[in-house]
Amino acid sequence: MSYNEQLRCDYLTTNHEGAIAWRMTPEWELYSTVVTTMGVEDKFYERGEDRVRRIADLVRRVQPEFVAQLAIYAREMMHLRSVPELLLVELARCHQGDSLVSRAVSRTVQRADEIAELLMCYQWRNSMHNAQCTMHNGQCTMHNGQCTMHNGQPGQRPMVNGLKGLSSQLRKGLADAFNHFDEYQFAKYNRTGRKVTLRDALLLVHPKPKDERQEEVFRKILNDELETPYTWEIELSLTGQQHFESKADKKAAVRMVWQQLIASRRMGYMATLRNLRNMLEASVNDASMQQVCSYLSNAEAVARSKQLPFRFLSAYLQLKVLGLSSHRPLQKVIDATAWKISVIEKSIERRKKGVFFFKVPKVVRYCPLNAHSIGKCAKISGTLKLSKPTQHFRRLKYRKVNPERPSKRTLKDIQQLESVLLGLRKCEEMLRQKQAMLEEKYGSPWLKKAQHQEKLFSALEQAASHSAANIPGFDEGTRVLLASDVSGSMWQPVSRNSSVECYHIGLLLSMLMKSRCPQAVTGMFGTIWKAYDMPSENVLQNTSGMLYSAHEVGYATNGYKVIDWLIEEQRVMDKVMLFTDCQLWDSCWGGNSLAMSWKKYKRMAPDARLYLFDLAGYGQSPVSMKRDDVFCIAGWSDKVFDILAALERGNSAIDEIRRIVV
Repeated sequence: MSYNEQLRCDYLTTNHEGAIAWRMTPEWELYSTVVTTMGVEDKFYERGEDRVRRIADLVRRVQPEFVAQLAIYAREMMHLRSVPELLLVELARCHQGDSLVSRAVSRTVQRADEIAELLMCYQWRNSMHNAQCTMHNGQCTMHNGQCTMHNGQPGQRPMVNGLKGLSSQLRKGLADAFNHFDEYQFAKYNRTGRKVTLRDALLLVHPKPKDERQEEVFRKILNDELETPYTWEIELSLTGQQHFESKADKKAAVRMVWQQLIASRRMGYMATLRNLRNMLEASVNDASMQQVCSYLSNAEAVARSKQLPFRFLSAYLQLKVLGLSSHRPLQKVIDATAWKISVIEKSIERRKKGVFFFKVPKVVRYCPLNAHSIGKCAKISGTLKLSKPTQHFRRLKYRKVNPERPSKRTLKDIQQLESVLLGLRKCEEMLRQKQAMLEEKYGSPWLKKAQHQEKLFSALEQAASHSAANIPGFDEGTRVLLASDVSGSMWQPVSRNSSVECYHIGLLLSMLMKSRCPQAVTGMFGTIWKAYDMPSENVLQNTSGMLYSAHEVGYATNGYKVIDWLIEEQRVMDKVMLFTDCQLWDSCWGGNSLAMSWKKYKRMAPDARLYLFDLAGYGQSPVSMKRDDVFCIAGWSDKVFDILAALERGNSAIDEIRRIVV
């Protein structure tokens, strides 16, 4: 059975930009909102708390079983942690009478710290609900006048950490979850500085141990006697607390700790991914770096890690900002500068001897400073982008000149060359000073670090390609257009501490798909649409390169120009994919829209399909989902490719969620 027809909705509304849009059904809106939520951070058009309230309202408008299935889907397939806990808390608040909540909780909690996290989520929602109750002069109207959160007492203050009146099914599910973990897992995530600790949770839910060993673990939790686990955080913390006679000794000790951690194979994939920069700065040896690269690029390790694709991009960008390499080691930049100096010196010498006559060399932009003004500057700022020029001289016909009576043109040439030569020599001096500064800062030859960085870049590229290895529905003959929205609303971090923004995800997902379909057309749209001919290899490098071109198309949301370009170019595509937040409007005030342009394009390409990748989850669609050729996919995980496979089979994302057995 397919739920497509039941889930398609054709009610007109307006989006956050005031343009006409189509409202999604509650199930579809809940799905798109959940899989695009990392926490309670504010979005461009929506505050974090408003989003939480919208999710809570949607939970009460859909079937309880679907909420449980969605929580499991978000945790197991989309690899999210915070929002599944929110779904379970809201489900426990509005659903009773069976074991649905306890079964969903037991399956969704997959890490020991998620037990306390779920209780803290319950505590936080309890306090929010209590505040809303008191806003109505003690009259709780959230549940038709019946408040089950406070034992039927509207407006009553929460008791004992806000955990009074905990749902019995929530309690039972957490009790089952306690038996999923051993002492090491409890000790690793036993964070005592939280509002709710593992000890609090144990006293609250009273889990029944499955055997004597588990009973002993519970006793240690109660008495705070868990053995200190061997983790990279603890090992580095202990090293940092020691006294060293010099900074060099401390660096050597930290380096040794990192090498021991790497050799122990006790660091998880995510911990390794997040600490690549620290390992590089610690100057670990070649053997350790090779082990790290092998681990990162291992296909099975990538699959087990459950990392979202943008984690690889985030690690790539963090390494790139170190300044160790601009796709070339600094030593190559210095060598290129020295080569230029030698060429110009020979040119000046030939002119003075009167052997040849050349036109003044064409100056190329070899660093952030202009060649004619570099001699006036005292330092170099920004990322070095020096490259060996392909053409330096425009050669004229050879002719003899008298060195004793040089022409005015020759004298002028010599003066200009000497001016450029002076600037290049100062540039070379400053580059060598920068190299010496890097060597002093990092405590080892800079070139070695640059080589390690290049190896890490290669390993991350392989890891990213593994996540796209099995994208269905794409081959060399597939005609597909991949368009990424880079409007102002997409320049929003996916979470509070992330360096990755929403438009990064669109570019990354499009590059992942292009890696499987070399003939795909890729580009970006904002005020205008622009296609970019990008290679199929090096997904992260291509994505990083596209980031610097995002400003070229403007910051509006004229998504219809993507389709208009296809019409103008008379290009017939099998699939058109837009990675966007779905808040599209016509900044040209011409009455254009994506829906109108798509309707026109279908006359030219009747078999084409439109895929909307919703990266923000605001609950509206720019095109009616009642059409058989329009599909919505939401989320940031590589599992969105599984939804593509489901669409090829005639199902939808909701169909796939409904298949989950709780």
